[in-house]
Amino acid sequence: MKIGLALAGGGASGGAHVGVIRALEEAGVEISVIGGTSSGAIVAGLYASGVSTSQMLTLLPSLTRKQIDVDFSQFPRLLRRQYTGGLLRGDRLHTFIREAVNDRDMTEVKTPLAIAATDLQTGREVIFASQPCPSPVIRILDDDRQVPLWHVVHHAPLATAIRASISIPLVFQPLHWEDMILADGGLVDNCPVEPVRALGADFVIAVDTITPFLRLRGTLPLRVRSLLQQIVNIGLARHAALSALRADVFLAPAVGPIGALDFPRLAAVAERGYEYTKERIDSLSHALHFHS
Repeated sequence: MKIGLALAGGGASGGAHVGVIRALEEAGVEISVIGGTSSGAIVAGLYASGVSTSQMLTLLPSLTRKQIDVDFSQFPRLLRRQYTGGLLRGDRLHTFIREAVNDRDMTEVKTPLAIAATDLQTGREVIFASQPCPSPVIRILDDDRQVPLWHVVHHAPLATAIRASISIPLVFQPLHWEDMILADGGLVDNCPVEPVRALGADFVIAVDTITPFLRLRGTLPLRVRSLLQQIVNIGLARHAALSALRADVFLAPAVGPIGALDFPRLAAVAERGYEYTKERIDSLSHALHFHS
């Protein structure tokens, strides 16, 4: 039985995915297929490239503000209402990821991989996949057309796929790839359960960190920034709920309040994901045995 892992986006809280993988490996759960969105795409891409969880715990906390390259040319454009998509270029982060995955192409990874992004021009999901990843089709009533749910890209640098998936709208500048303008996959599929299944997984474990984070809030401060963040989290939590319906097992480690770019805390967040998963290994083993 092929076990798949779908890792949701959630900024630095996605570091919990590293701990989840570590706990699964210790329990002898072999991950045959992996996929991710946004921060989940970073962890999924590293894992598929053969980077161990111990290496990730050394590598990821080294992400600092130095990798956040502000495009200062956008500030005067912002005043003239000619803002072009994001204050952060993402070039340094792209370079960091490219070096971490050893300049691999999507087709060169060791574990079948799916990374989700969004084409801003069409609103469609774009799946960067290491091998064939057949899409479900939408049949239009009284029409012969069959519209694929996602568009598949096979031949692309792995770092490019990850850079597209983490392009948070209005924060990171979108990525122009071929004839598409690509942004964060969380806009359409924050936890790519179905693409992981399409890559051949028989049993899919979905991991989400946004839902418990949303529940930790007390009274919501009625400030613009707080409201915008809450609106984003509500949308992502809804994606997580839909992923829970499609997955065979749904894990939601509570990592506590953490900023989206608070990379130095990734080790602590990973530890929480590890402890959370260890406590549920018996239940997971039972589900796997029942499924087989």
